[in-house]
Amino acid sequence: MIEHPNKPRIVKRKLPIRPQFYQTDMMGVIHNSEFFRWFEEGRLQLFADIVSFEEAMRDGIVLPVVRNVCDYLKPVRYGDNLILTTMHEVRVEYEGRLLFQHSLANSDTKVELAVGETVVTLVDLKTGRLIRELPDRIKERYWALK
Repeated sequence: MIEHPNKPRIVKRKLPIRPQFYQTDMMGVIHNSEFFRWFEEGRLQLFADIVSFEEAMRDGIVLPVVRNVCDYLKPVRYGDNLILTTMHEVRVEYEGRLLFQHSLANSDTKVELAVGETVVTLVDLKTGRLIRELPDRIKERYWALK
């Protein structure tokens, strides 16, 4: 039997990021598309504690993004030292979607540069259908997130 949490709780992961020159646009700032790549890295870092990419592929589970939003607060430049904080609320029941919130800050000045959110769902690769119930072993790891 799986023990589950009594109430939702927030889990966080931090990921250091160092923007590269090739990521800059014609104005000398990091191109807007790079933020979504960083959000993905943060989300996958957190999700790896639940199920590895290899295990998900073996089991035919894919995680399509159904919503991806970014608010750009301040410019990010080549060489800035950044920290991406990705947060997720672990809920008692899986609701068909998982929400990840992101905050990108300059790690030297602590100034927040961008915020965003990503929503993913779990889909059975063979049938293309939404996974409505997490498999027990994934549920256990999900609830055990710290």
